[in-house]
Amino acid sequence: MAPTDDSIPIQNSEAFPVKPPVTWVMFPRWPEDGDGWIFPQDRHKAEGLIPSDLIFRREATDDDFYLISYGDVQMKIHPVMMEEVPEPKYKMGEIVELAHQFDVEKITTGTIYAIRWSDYHQEPQYYLIRGDLKSQNAYLAKDLRPYEPPKQFHAMHEYDP
Repeated sequence: MAPTDDSIPIQNSEAFPVKPPVTWVMFPRWPEDGDGWIFPQDRHKAEGLIPSDLIFRREATDDDFYLISYGDVQMKIHPVMMEEVPEPKYKMGEIVELAHQFDVEKITTGTIYAIRWSDYHQEPQYYLIRGDLKSQNAYLAKDLRPYEPPKQFHAMHEYDP
């Protein structure tokens, strides 16, 4: 018996590329179709986040929705027009240090609190919290590197940037 179309697994091809399960997107404008594309219980979460240059993580789900997240905020949406962007090198909440520092004795570290798309640079830019202050300066990935605590840190001590 010949296999039916339903029994043949989907394969990636140039004509029919298979979408990856996770992509990165932004909503530079509000979709024209009202707000019916947002899961009703998540509508209030979109206010202030969409439209913007914020970069969301988008995951395919088993139902007709995508799960998008920005930091701790998650919402379900139907597929709509949005712009795909490259995956950010760093994630929200990650501790990083400035790659170019003049004073090598003082390491400048911070925690990423926002990731936005830069139209000028055509790549993600990162905003840091340093101590109790939110930096207004945007940093590109080349300006940052992952933070590694000094080797003499004792396991009983916790680093708080």
